[in-house]
Amino acid sequence: MKRRIETFGLAVILLVLSGSNVSYAQQHNHPQQANATKAPLPASSQSEEIAIFCPTMKTGQLCSSGTANILQLKDEQRDQWIELARKYNKAVDAATLQLFKESEGVLSKEQVELLKAWFAVGLNPQMNDLLFGKGLGPQKR
Repeated sequence: MKRRIETFGLAVILLVLSGSNVSYAQQHNHPQQANATKAPLPASSQSEEIAIFCPTMKTGQLCSSGTANILQLKDEQRDQWIELARKYNKAVDAATLQLFKESEGVLSKEQVELLKAWFAVGLNPQMNDLLFGKGLGPQKR
């Protein structure tokens, strides 16, 4: 039972981390996505075109085009995936904003600021490094 609770907690944390400020992400122009490259870059110089989590977006936000490229999706399937990823990001964003709102009644002002910092831009490259290091990133062909 404890393991089940821990697994559920981890899933909730990952879900919450995935969507902070998605409305910004959906409207944000990603210039790297306009110039696709097929060769994987070293983790330290990740392009959003091959990123799972976008380096220029809030923590946990999926790169819709980057994940489509990693999954090697084409045409209609790619368009469908991008729509699904955006829908996912919007749902997670709503959950993140709700967490921030509800936490204000439980946490101190300093604790709320720390919580919000966990969702700031900058952690996604490390998450990508971890996933890529486990072989879960772009596959060389």
